[in-house]
Amino acid sequence: MVWYIWAILGVVAIVFEVASFTFFAGFVGLGFLGSALVSYFLPDSFTFQILIALAGMFVGAFVFKRRKVGDTPSSKIGQSDEFLKVKGKVTHDIGSEEKGQVKLVSPVLGTTQWDAISSDDHPIASGTHIEIVALHGTYLVVKPS
Repeated sequence: MVWYIWAILGVVAIVFEVASFTFFAGFVGLGFLGSALVSYFLPDSFTFQILIALAGMFVGAFVFKRRKVGDTPSSKIGQSDEFLKVKGKVTHDIGSEEKGQVKLVSPVLGTTQWDAISSDDHPIASGTHIEIVALHGTYLVVKPS
């Protein structure tokens, strides 16, 4: 196969990886680019080119499936679970259907003061110790701790 066909396939696979975050197409692309190099220097080695392309695919499958990279589902797009269970205290009462305010012991996204709602729609009185259950953009969902 002509070297530039391998190169085009490699670039297409890498662009697909960037667009889809599959954690596999990048290795396919690297395998294709490796085959392009082999094809450029050894044009009559089609079998070796195929082996290089397959090696890229198998390395990607083995490395990422073994380490389970890309297998962890996220709870919400763009949200992180690293702040769950951060503790704090209610500073303004949280009503059953209205927001109150909490002060956290450590900053979440740069601040310790947050608007908050109750996780079970029960009111939470001022001074109650709480912990974060979820983040929803500009407010927190909390429960008494």
